[in-house]
Amino acid sequence: MGRGKAQLESFFHSLLLVVMGRDLVELIGWSVLAGDLQDYVRFRAVCSHWSASTVRPHIRDPRFHPRRWMMLPEGHGLYPGHRDLRGFVRFLNLSTGAFVRAHLPLLDDHVILDSVDGLLLLHGDRDTAMRLLHPFTGEIVDLPPLASLLPQMETLRFYNRSLTMNPYASVSVSSRGTVTVMLAFTDLDRVAYATDGDQRGKIYMVEYAYQSHKVHIYRVDPPCTTAADGFPHFPLLMKISECPLDRFSIIFNLVECGSETLLVAYNDESCIDLAVYRLADLVIGRFVPITSIGNYALVLGERCLCVLLSPNKWLPSVSPNSVICIHNSQSGPNAGEYVFEQYSLGTGMWTPASDGDIVEMLPPSPHEFTHHIFTCCYRRYWNKGLMYSGATEPKWLIKQETRFGGFIVGVHFITFTCQLVFARSWYLDANVS
Repeated sequence: MGRGKAQLESFFHSLLLVVMGRDLVELIGWSVLAGDLQDYVRFRAVCSHWSASTVRPHIRDPRFHPRRWMMLPEGHGLYPGHRDLRGFVRFLNLSTGAFVRAHLPLLDDHVILDSVDGLLLLHGDRDTAMRLLHPFTGEIVDLPPLASLLPQMETLRFYNRSLTMNPYASVSVSSRGTVTVMLAFTDLDRVAYATDGDQRGKIYMVEYAYQSHKVHIYRVDPPCTTAADGFPHFPLLMKISECPLDRFSIIFNLVECGSETLLVAYNDESCIDLAVYRLADLVIGRFVPITSIGNYALVLGERCLCVLLSPNKWLPSVSPNSVICIHNSQSGPNAGEYVFEQYSLGTGMWTPASDGDIVEMLPPSPHEFTHHIFTCCYRRYWNKGLMYSGATEPKWLIKQETRFGGFIVGVHFITFTCQLVFARSWYLDANVS
């Protein structure tokens, strides 16, 4: 009886696959995609009818960018492309804690510079070509070689080629599917952009408002083409907010959280209490910090991540409604030292974010999951298969003649002024004269 019931259910399931019209399958597919790209890929793989009735994921449609997926650093120097990994790279979903292993043989002779919306920005070892890779489809967008920017930078004082190997990237896709990548070289005070099909990158200077005693927040739009000469140009920076300096002391960063863009800063010069502001509130002149970000946790570093602590408690060591970062402890046995802690927006209390110290020394493996995620915020460790530690110099042990981008003099996590941060298309000018 049980076997007959199972066969009947299988028959009706097969019948359902066939009778569902193309429009209905497509509608269901879009609903699945709203949850996660990997679910959509599995949905299309059910049968040929469902695959033919839905849009194939591709890199030129932002709806198919794997935004919540981040390449996970393996540690032990197992960089992407290391022969012991056999071409495989692991990715972590920051909302569910799920893992996916992708086979990316292109990484044998490419280095990863950054990750934008889950896409990987690559630099070729031999041709210095920049490539944008979708890790789950294998699709590639070719960009101009990074070497095309070098002649324009050689006149800069204190110029070092390694400074071009640590950019912040932002990606935009036009309605026609044209991909534009903007690179912010914070150590050079320059912004470059390139569009797929270009043969040469363009470079621009960002001027800082040193005379301003306020915090200015600007929006940087992708380059646009003017009718006058037919060439793309950067539009003028658009100031969207001007905040009195006494509202917050030291600014950490901008971070995307759900559908909001947030600004994280210290409340005052004591550097004890953190405050989180909605960028939308600052735009309208409302300088009131929010007290809750729900089940999210913000992870702050050179780049910032937003982790959703779902009911399955995939990250039990992290509390919801919290901020994880390295900060200068003002009390307790570690007073005056930089420590790795999490701050509760609800209670205003600091607690350790890991069992061991990652600032002064590298804890023995296995490393805590929180440490892996925090390493994702520091690209110079993340792309070399190294775990973040203030005591470790993030340098390449192979191909050093082509893979620059080691440690730049200065401790970056305590340098909060003069940051150029791309959160999709947002520029933060936190310079005060």
